[in-house]
This record gives sequence, C-alpha cells and structure tokens, in this order.
Amino acid sequence: MKNMIVLLIALLAMHAEAKMGLNGQVKYAGDLDYSAFCDAIVNDDVHILKRSVMRKVGVVAFSKREVVKKLIAAEGMTCNGEDLITFAQQRKAVSVSEYLSKIQ
Repeated sequence: MKNMIVLLIALLAMHAEAKMGLNGQVKYAGDLDYSAFCDAIVNDDVHILKRSVMRKVGVVAFSKREVVKKLIAAEGMTCNGEDLITFAQQRKAVSVSEYLSKIQ
C-alpha cells in the first residue's frame, strides 16, 4: 500500500506545470517541488537541472538517468504546457537542450 501511495505521488508530481508571467517573471502552477526544472530551462543552467535531478533520485526513480527519462517522457513533466525538451527549444536554452538530448 505504501508503494502504491509513493508511486501515485510521484506520478502526480510529474505533471507539474510552470506558467510564464507577462513581464518576464516566472509564475509557477502545479507542484512547486518541480519548479526548479523549469527554472533551469528559463535560465539555461545545466547545473540547476543536474542538482534538481539529483534531488529526485529515490523519489521519482532510482538513478539520475531514469529520473530524467521519466520527466521528459510523453506523460512527464511540463513547463508552460510543453514537455521539457520543447520548452527548452522554445526558450533557446541550448545547454539544457543538449543535456536532455544526450540522456534521451
């Protein structure tokens, strides 16, 4: 039963969304525990992304690679209504896009 609850929480958390504000500020909607992923893309900061992935090891999956794969999956996390890779491409976050495509 505990495993089922943990799995349900992890799946719900992967549907976190971040919404962009009109004046360049970022407004987050959804699970704020995952806002750092969208923040990393907005700032094109691979270091923040890697740190965020490390924090989710053991919560979402048991390895860094598996965490990223689950987050970028078709039903994974979204930022501004887009999957992480599409959002990174729209924001012209070259460093983050390269990092995510290597793991895919």
